[in-house]
This record gives sequence, structure tokens and C-alpha cells, in this order.
Amino acid sequence: MSNETELKTEQPQKQKTVKLSAEKALPQSGAETLIKIIKGYVVASQGGESQTNYKDVASATTLSAAFVSGNNSFLAESAIITSPKYGYYLPSEEAVRYAREAAWDEDKAKSHLRKLISRCWYGQVAIQTFALRSTLTKEDFKKSLAIKAGATEGDSNALDRLIDFIIYTGLVTENEQGSLIKGNLDEVANSPSIYAEPDRRDQSTSVPAASPGNTAQTSAANVSLVLHFHVKDWSDLTDENAEALKKWVAKLGCEQVQIGEDKQ
Repeated sequence: MSNETELKTEQPQKQKTVKLSAEKALPQSGAETLIKIIKGYVVASQGGESQTNYKDVASATTLSAAFVSGNNSFLAESAIITSPKYGYYLPSEEAVRYAREAAWDEDKAKSHLRKLISRCWYGQVAIQTFALRSTLTKEDFKKSLAIKAGATEGDSNALDRLIDFIIYTGLVTENEQGSLIKGNLDEVANSPSIYAEPDRRDQSTSVPAASPGNTAQTSAANVSLVLHFHVKDWSDLTDENAEALKKWVAKLGCEQVQIGEDKQ
């Protein structure tokens, strides 16, 4: 009898797939689920009176606890919920108002969400983008959001969900042709707390130091705000777009506007 020799071949080790995560928190669920979670936080916290956790919200909404916890970072970054201590959350005042009024007039109640998201990074991207462009394709808007969020191709679905949520609030709307247009900005323009998010790489906002004998002047010190607008297509530099930009900047309460040029 001949001895059979078994040849053992080494199996190559599977390489781990390394995925870069976006710098900004993105939604892990669609707009419909996000709205259920927001309303769930209001119910579970008894209208914002008591701190609650994601398990309580899951019970109040009959959603999976994983769905709730997976969206907490996005909702917190949007200032829709806050976290007084680790693992516990409170809905913001605007979120509570939205949830209460939505039962009677959902379209009108959305104004509270618009006020909230106009202050965060993706709301600012929407406001600045549609101040310069009257219409935009979803893909172009998606690119603008992706660049600001530091997102990769792997975040494509999450960015689609983000756009759907922005459309739900009414800050941006979709026309019959499927293009995106500027939505309802009335409440945003009248909100005193709207601000332009400063570029983290260029902290240009400064307040002069107080002099010992001039305290009164210090309280009225001027604050400079630097906004960066990146133009990809030179054909967009029209008089119409310039006038739209000027009107938008005026809504921020800027009395004087100086336009400079970055040479790179």
C-alpha cells in the first residue's frame, strides 16, 4: 500500500477593509424614522422635563433600540437633542414644539426644525448654496454636503438620507423636474440666533483686548466675520448671483461687506 501524502496549502489571510468615517455625523436612517425618533424623545422625556435614554425612546416608538442609538450622534450634532450626561438625552425646546404642533399642523410645525438645522453645518451648506444657485441637482448638492462633511463614497447612502431629511424640513424643496430649489427661509431670516459656521482652519473672528480705562468701548467692540465661498464654475459669477449673495449677507446683520480674493 502506498502512503498518501496530504498537501496542505496555506490560505492567504483576508485583508481587513479600512473605511474612513466622515468628519461629521450623518443619519443612519431615513427621514421618516428620524421623525419618529425625535417625537419619541419628546414623549419619553415627558416633553423635555426628564432625561431619557435610547432604550426608553425605542419602547415609546416601537423602533429597534439600534435604530435609535445609531442616530443619536446625528441628532445631537443637529442640536435636536442634547446630552446632559453620558447615555442620557433631552430634546431641545424647538424639538418639543415641533412634536406638539405636528399632531395638528405638521407643515407649520416644520418651521421649528428649520430653525434648528439652519444653525448646523448642513443647514448652512444649504443656505449658502441656494443663495448663489436658483436650482441644483441632487448630485451637485450631495457633493457640496460630502465635501463639508469630509465624507467618502462609502457615505453615499447616508448623504442621500441627509438630503431627504433637509427636504422634509422644507429648508430645500424638490420641484416637478426632480431638481432642488430654495425652500422656506422666512423663519430662518427672522431668527436672531442664526449664524455662519466659521472655518475651523481659519479662526478669523477676534475681539480686541480691553484697555484698563476704556471698558465702555470694549462692550461695543466690533467683531469681524470671515465667510469663504468656493466657486467651482466661473460662469456662476454673474451680477444676479452677486446680488443674491449680497442680500443673504445682509440677513446676517452685516452692515459693511468687504469682498476679497484668495490667490492660491
